[in-house]
Amino acid sequence: MSRTRSGRAAWHRPASAIVLGYLCATLGVAAYERTWPPQWLLTHVLLLGVATNAIVIWTAHFTTTLLPATTRGPVRPTWALPVSLVVLNIGVLLVLLSVPHDTVPIVGAGAVLITSAVVARVVAMMSALSRARAARFGPVVRFYCAAAVALLLAICAGVALEVGVPAHWYSRVYAVHVQLNVFGWIALTVLGTQAVFWPMVLRTRMVPGAEIATRHSLPLCAGGLTVIVAGLLFGGRLTAAAGVCLYVLGAIRGLEPFARTAVQRPPRSTAALMLAAAMCWFVGGLAADLGKLMATDDLAEFAAAVNHFVPWLVTGFVLQVVIGALTYLLPVVLGGGPSGGRRLSAALDRYGVARLAVFNLGLLLVAASGGGVAMAIGWSLVAVAIAAFCLLAATVIAPDALISAVTRGRRPLARTGTARAE
Repeated sequence: MSRTRSGRAAWHRPASAIVLGYLCATLGVAAYERTWPPQWLLTHVLLLGVATNAIVIWTAHFTTTLLPATTRGPVRPTWALPVSLVVLNIGVLLVLLSVPHDTVPIVGAGAVLITSAVVARVVAMMSALSRARAARFGPVVRFYCAAAVALLLAICAGVALEVGVPAHWYSRVYAVHVQLNVFGWIALTVLGTQAVFWPMVLRTRMVPGAEIATRHSLPLCAGGLTVIVAGLLFGGRLTAAAGVCLYVLGAIRGLEPFARTAVQRPPRSTAALMLAAAMCWFVGGLAADLGKLMATDDLAEFAAAVNHFVPWLVTGFVLQVVIGALTYLLPVVLGGGPSGGRRLSAALDRYGVARLAVFNLGLLLVAASGGGVAMAIGWSLVAVAIAAFCLLAATVIAPDALISAVTRGRRPLARTGTARAE
């Protein structure tokens, strides 16, 4: 058991460090740009760097955990996953560095690498499903596959925007790019995962019917997203709005067990409260998306309106999901046992309620303000909360030897139970 735990920690420590590195990079880019709302680079460091890496790492973890028939012996990442992660990040860095300078060939190369990494993960997940066809949580992995398809289409739309499309098509393709990224790649992954992850975080049992709700939710959400994309591409604003309504129905069906579980055992930990707040921002984002589609006169106006709510949606929903999930998952995979896990949880929960309040208060200022000083203050509060999490997470992810050196030989609180547990 100790070998399995140490091997799992040896993989997840550097993998999580990648996510944390991009999270720190978002703070650096924000300090460098100092523009409100955030511009292209900051948004994509968050979406491509932080969120995409977190999704690739943890969906692989959940796939091997939920479909045990695909493995024999300890659950460990195969060589394919680290290779996919390397290819993915080379592609992400090429895109992040080349798009601001309009270097189209490099953008294309980066997009190809990202696509290759995502396709490799889809193939691995489909293979896992084929070997465990009767698996109880197969619908969760199917959510992951649908989300990956949405990302591949979003990449195509992004490359088209960079290469250049006719003026009357630009706003349509841009709107499609946003919908596929936020409500496809990110939201579908989250909706699929929460069915099993939310009860874990709350330390309670799954409510009856959770798997059935997940099975029903996927076709509604995927079908709604398809209608949204078709409506936006072909100028059917009301068609796109109908697609959002269908998507909302799927989200309601999928989140119904989420709500029942929260009533059964109300969230109290930092991770649970952050995940609950993130889902509130997700619901708010869906409402804003539908409201803008209904209120605007054409798709060009809708694309312009998207720029105003996507920054707070991406931060409140996507970033808060990542931070909340890491707050729970890092102690599980790095703790080395129950005692070590509790100590790491205590380290990551430090000032948790205060950080949660500062983060969401800042976002409320951003969402409610039209710009100016209030928006700048709001984003500053968000940055403070993110920086605090990065500092705490760094002490958890860092190897024991490094922590010992920094603390001048004192045994760090977060590790005191690890050796005994193993």
